[in-house]
Amino acid sequence: MRAEVMDYPKPDKPVAIALVGTGNRSKAIYQPLLPALREWVEVVACVDPVRENCDQAAAAFGARAYYDVRAMVADGIAEAALVVTPVPSHYAYSVYLSDRGIHNQCETTWCSLLAQAREMIRVARANDVVVRVAENFFRFACDRFAQTLKDHGAIGRIGRIFSYADHTGYHNNSRWVRFFGHPMWVQAIGHSMETPSFRSMPHRFHSGEHFKAHYFGFAGGEMVADQYANGKGFLGRHPRPGYTEWQGERGTLIYRATAPARVTGGFTPATLQLRRCSDAGVDAEHGVPVIESIADEVVDVVNEDDGHSWTRSYVDTIAGRVEYVNPFRSDAYVQARKDYGASLMSHIADFALDVRGVQKGEFDEEDALMSLAMSLACTLSESEEGRRIALPLVDEDAADAPARQSLQTEYGIDPMDVEGMMSVNYARP
Repeated sequence: MRAEVMDYPKPDKPVAIALVGTGNRSKAIYQPLLPALREWVEVVACVDPVRENCDQAAAAFGARAYYDVRAMVADGIAEAALVVTPVPSHYAYSVYLSDRGIHNQCETTWCSLLAQAREMIRVARANDVVVRVAENFFRFACDRFAQTLKDHGAIGRIGRIFSYADHTGYHNNSRWVRFFGHPMWVQAIGHSMETPSFRSMPHRFHSGEHFKAHYFGFAGGEMVADQYANGKGFLGRHPRPGYTEWQGERGTLIYRATAPARVTGGFTPATLQLRRCSDAGVDAEHGVPVIESIADEVVDVVNEDDGHSWTRSYVDTIAGRVEYVNPFRSDAYVQARKDYGASLMSHIADFALDVRGVQKGEFDEEDALMSLAMSLACTLSESEEGRRIALPLVDEDAADAPARQSLQTEYGIDPMDVEGMMSVNYARP
C-alpha cells in the first residue's frame, strides 16, 4: 500500500486522535491511509471491544489499546476521535466525546435521527469542539471535476443533475448539498417488487428490491433527480457508479459505468465525458446570440494516474482548460477506482485542519444534518404518494418516529440514551 500527500495546508502540529472502531472498514481503509497523514493526525489510541482487532491496530500505530471508550477518555490522551463504528452507535459516541471536550468525526451516515443530530450539534457547540461527518463521496474524481467545471463556466450555469444507479440516500444527498447548497423541497416515489432471495453482504439479506426516485429543489431554481434500484448492479441492473449527468446551459458532463458489476460487487470502471455546444452566432430573426443545438465539442475527461493513484482530472476545450489536481495519492482500497483512498484522506486532513482552526471544514455539521433531513423527508414523501415536502421539516419528531421505533425495537434502549447506546455490542460479520 502506498499513500502520500503532495501539496495541502498543514497544521502547526498533528492532532492526537483516537481511532474508535477497528473492524472491517477501519482495517481495510483507514489503517492503510493514516500513516501518510502523520503531519495532520497522530494515532495515539485505538478503541474496540473486539480485543484482537484493537490490539492489531494499536500495534501497527504504536498506540495504546483500549476496549472501552470511557477508559480512553479517562486517560486524557486524545484531542479528537475518528469514529468508524456502525451507524446506530455514532450519536452516543459523538455526544459522549463532545461532552468531554474531544473533537469527533463519525463515519457516514452521521446518525439515525434528526433529534440525535441536533443534540450532537448542541453538545459540541456547548463544549467548543468540532463535530463532523466523514463524508467522502463528493470528493471523488468525477465530483471534484464537476465542481471545478461549475466554477469554470465552460458549459454555463449547471442547473440540473440526473443520477441513476449510484447512491440514493445520505451519500448522494451530501453530493448535492456540496454542489447546490441546501435544498428547499423534496419529492419521492418508490416501487417494490419481489425477487429471489440473495445477500449483497454477509449481514444484508434481500428477498425483494425497492426502487427509489428522489427529487430535490434548490433556492436558485436548480433540481436533482436521483434514482436507484439496488446497489452494485445486483440482479443485472446498471452497475454502480451508474449514470450521472450534470446538465448546463450549453452542455453536459456525463459520468457512466463502462462494465458489468464484478461478482464481488463494488465500483466498476467508469468514464467522464464533456459535451459542449459552441457559439453559433446571432439569430437573424430574433437578434440574440445562439449556440449550436447539438454538442459539437465532445471530449473525454482525462483521469490521470501515476500507475497507483488518481493524480488529476482535466480536459481542454475551446473555452480553456478545466483541471482539478488531486493532492492526496493512495493505492489503498482501489476497488477498480483509483480515487477512493484519496477521497478518504481528504476528509481526515480536512477535519484536522478544522480542529486546528487553519480552515473551515468543507462539509460542516449543518450540512451533515441536512443530508439526514433529506433522507427522512424522502421517506415521508414516498409514504404520502409523492407529496412535496418543504425543508427544513416542520415536524422533525414525526419524521424521526419510524427510525426511532425501529432502533428502540432492535436494541431495547431509547436511542437518545447515550450510556445505553454506548453499552451495545455492535460487532457484525
